[in-house]
Amino acid sequence: MQCVKVCPTGIDIRNGTQMECVGCTACIDACNHMMEKTGRARDLVRYASENGIANKEPLRYTLRMKLYTSLSAVLLVILSFLLLSRKDVDATVMRTPGMLYQERGKDSVSNLYTIKVANKTLRNIPLLLRLEGQTGAVQAVGGETIAIKREEESAGNFFIILPRREIVARKTRLRLGLYEGDKKIDEVSTNFLGPVPENN
Repeated sequence: MQCVKVCPTGIDIRNGTQMECVGCTACIDACNHMMEKTGRARDLVRYASENGIANKEPLRYTLRMKLYTSLSAVLLVILSFLLLSRKDVDATVMRTPGMLYQERGKDSVSNLYTIKVANKTLRNIPLLLRLEGQTGAVQAVGGETIAIKREEESAGNFFIILPRREIVARKTRLRLGLYEGDKKIDEVSTNFLGPVPENN
C-alpha cells in the first residue's frame, strides 16, 4: 500500500493509469523502495508502452523523443538568455500633459516630466537620472533620487533644465541615463519642448 499512501491525489496506481494522476512519480519511488527491501525486481510501476509490456520490449529512445528533447533544450536556452539579458528596470518617461516649457531667467528653460519605473530585482533601487551627451541638468522633485521598491512599480516627477543656447529647434531629442549609484542600468529617450529660436 506504500504506492497508494504516497499518492498526493489518493489513487491506487495498481488499478492502472487514472485521470487524477498528476505524474509526480512518487508511487514509482515508493514501489522500488519496497521491492528492494523484499528482494524483488524493481520497476513494477514504471512508464512503459502497451507494446513494451505485452512483448517485454525495453523503452526505446525514438526519433520523436529525440526531436522533443532537442526542442526543449532550444527553448531552455532561449528562456535562459532572456532571463540573463533582461534589464533590472523598465522605465517610461513622458512630458507632463498640458504643460509648456518654463523659462528660468534669461539663460535656461525647463520641462516637467513623469517617470514610471518597474523594478524587476529583489533590492530597492535609489534611481538617479542624468542627461547623456547633452549639457543641462536633471532635478528630481522631492529629492536627489527616486526610490523604487523591489519587485514593484513606482513613479516620480523631475525637471530637465537646458541652457537656452542648446535649444536649436522646437523639439529637442534627449537621452536620459538611469543610474543606481555610478552604475548605469538603463537609458530612455524623450523630447524637450522649447521656444523657437529667433533665427528660425
